[in-house]
Amino acid sequence: MVRSAAYRIAFVSSIAFALATLLLGAAVYYAAHTALERQMDAGIEQASSALESEFREDGIDGIREAMAQRASRTPVSLGYALFDPSGRRIAGGMDLPRPDTGWRRIRFLDPREGPDPARALVTALPDGYRLVVAADLAPLEAIDRTILAIFGVAFVALIGIGLLGTLMLGGYLRRRLLRIERTAAAIAGGDLTPRMELGPSDDEFDRVAASLNAMLDRIESLVVSIRQVTSDLAHDLRTPLARLRNQLELLRERATDSANTELAENAVERADEVLRMFEAILRISELREGNLRHRFEAVDLGTLVEELGEMHAPIAEDEDRSLSWEAQRGCVVRGDRELIAQALINLIENALCHTPPGSHIVLRASCDERMVTACVADNGAGIAPEDRERVLERFVRLESSRTKPGHGLGLSLVKAIADAHGAAVEMRDASPGLEIHLRFPRRQDS
Repeated sequence: MVRSAAYRIAFVSSIAFALATLLLGAAVYYAAHTALERQMDAGIEQASSALESEFREDGIDGIREAMAQRASRTPVSLGYALFDPSGRRIAGGMDLPRPDTGWRRIRFLDPREGPDPARALVTALPDGYRLVVAADLAPLEAIDRTILAIFGVAFVALIGIGLLGTLMLGGYLRRRLLRIERTAAAIAGGDLTPRMELGPSDDEFDRVAASLNAMLDRIESLVVSIRQVTSDLAHDLRTPLARLRNQLELLRERATDSANTELAENAVERADEVLRMFEAILRISELREGNLRHRFEAVDLGTLVEELGEMHAPIAEDEDRSLSWEAQRGCVVRGDRELIAQALINLIENALCHTPPGSHIVLRASCDERMVTACVADNGAGIAPEDRERVLERFVRLESSRTKPGHGLGLSLVKAIADAHGAAVEMRDASPGLEIHLRFPRRQDS
């Protein structure tokens, strides 16, 4: 899930939504707290101004009477205290020491709750008297706690809903992207027939999928055209080349001197090489386009490897190389025995051609519960990892000088045979050298 871009996008969206909600809650809390505090301050200022007027007009008796009247009102929202010049409280019900003038945060002794915080405006009166008008902060703090509690519950609920939405959105995006990914992987593997699945909603994914399908239709049409042209060209040229080869053979038989005989033999060899190339092209086209499964039968790779090893060991010895084989019995696959043999022969000939004299080649057959593997390994120069995929394509030759025989179709034919059998071609380092594995799915009844 962490490596999924769909879930990461959904999680980032959820986190951004949570942060926005948190900022909104903080703003609401600050605005509500400030508004209530301003309303409290306005009430304190109004009461302080009225009591100050009473003091100036009626003196101490007048302000005491006004305080008593205000204290008798229900509910009691403000507290009062009047201090004489010596600092002694002479009026009002708030029990606290005389504070300094101005706006203050004070603590007074509540008879029922004990020390309580309050916000007070302390005003200096004539003759050294001091008036305190204060509002208990407990109600404001209770409102703050209520707001925070409501916001906390709402925030947790929003986080839960956001996480659920994240999982749902991430799952939806991942499912849509996985469909595209599976189709792209199949196409990258060489199968041009799959297409992107279209949904009924005609959303952005469906429009992208439709565009990709149109592009794939065009690509498939071009690839099929190129393959058809190649196959048709190879087919049309095979007959005249065969006639030319026969005429060269006749010319070689009628040559009267060694020089002409050698020229004719070289020409026949070149004609045979071109004919083999066209045969390989036609065979690859047949494998890629035809359904061969009706010809499949049980093939024991161990027995096949032994036969090919015995057949090619003398050839390897003639070319100053050695060949051995290791065959595990009971390694049975379903396939075309002739085609599998052709693939292994191509791998053996490829090893004989591209290894130096004195090299050793090993042919193996092994199996486990799920896979059957045929392997051709050598201790030559090997193939660079970046070239291993490319070398399986048609007409690809890593030797730029092209001095060695071959036409770049041997490994392409191996890949086509493997694809026809649902097998995989894997290249690995042999340290030194190269191992080429053909990995077949094992027969279910073997």
